[in-house]
Amino acid sequence: MHSYLLPEAVNYHLNKNCNFRCKGCYATFDEDSTSRGVKLSKEEMFRIVEAVAAAPLPSGKTVRKLTFAGGEPTLCPWLPELIGHAKACGLVTMLVTNGSRCTPEYLRRLAPVLDWLTVSIDSLAEETNRAMGRHNSKGQPLSAETYAQILADAAVLGLRTKINTVVNRINCREDMSGFIADSGIARWKVLQVMPVEGQNDAHIDLLTLSRAEFDAFVARHQPRVEAAGIRVVPEPVTSIRGSYAMIDPQGRFFDSSAGHHTYSQSILEAGIEEAFAQVSFDRATFEARGGSYEFLSQSTMPTTADVLTLDANHQPS
Repeated sequence: MHSYLLPEAVNYHLNKNCNFRCKGCYATFDEDSTSRGVKLSKEEMFRIVEAVAAAPLPSGKTVRKLTFAGGEPTLCPWLPELIGHAKACGLVTMLVTNGSRCTPEYLRRLAPVLDWLTVSIDSLAEETNRAMGRHNSKGQPLSAETYAQILADAAVLGLRTKINTVVNRINCREDMSGFIADSGIARWKVLQVMPVEGQNDAHIDLLTLSRAEFDAFVARHQPRVEAAGIRVVPEPVTSIRGSYAMIDPQGRFFDSSAGHHTYSQSILEAGIEEAFAQVSFDRATFEARGGSYEFLSQSTMPTTADVLTLDANHQPS
């Protein structure tokens, strides 16, 4: 059943360019060759953010979260300004990133306007990350130590943190429970790799795993992670399809409930409510997967002592 009211959580995929080569990526936006060169201007992106902020909230909800994703969103040169604009419009702000550009300096730029930092971590083993394509153009993945430092730096700056992990056939036997439990995050989202026609056709047969294998991964990790006070949010394919409000780099809503991307008209041309009515969104599935939760940060802004500690941790050795 379609809910025509824009939900309190929206994902905005700013760009399609990425410095990693993840084989399971469902947001490559490569299926339409005529749109590959289309990019919104900075001003148009600001207007998209304004439209999201101005859309009516569902009954009983007081705030909307806007998640900036990609591609790799940190490659957008005006991302800090865009997040700042979203914050000024009254939105709770979240960034989903592969972490490759999350230097202490960059995080400090974001900290005053960013509420949540989500780092995508599918494995702690370099060989596994290479096999999944989670590496840069030189074949270099991030190390477990680097991931841990990014999350620690974000926490010092007062950000709430989250990890997204996509489980597939290559990484499904890995045990990340100790790392996750010690990471200091608030939420761990565990997603089953999802075939999306036109997005990940080339490699999906190497990655697809059964629901039983996905459930086994979750069950192996859940006790230790939840004992650390971290909310585990499992999302099998059946919970993902049709339960996200997503905007593509051209400023259109899209969904993958039919197994491929279906796009709306441009939000800037049709208006946000009319555009959202043109895609599928199931409110019940959204709620069942935990899409609505306490978005507002309970953290305080970093103190001078916190920032000095962060600087001290990154002095050249």
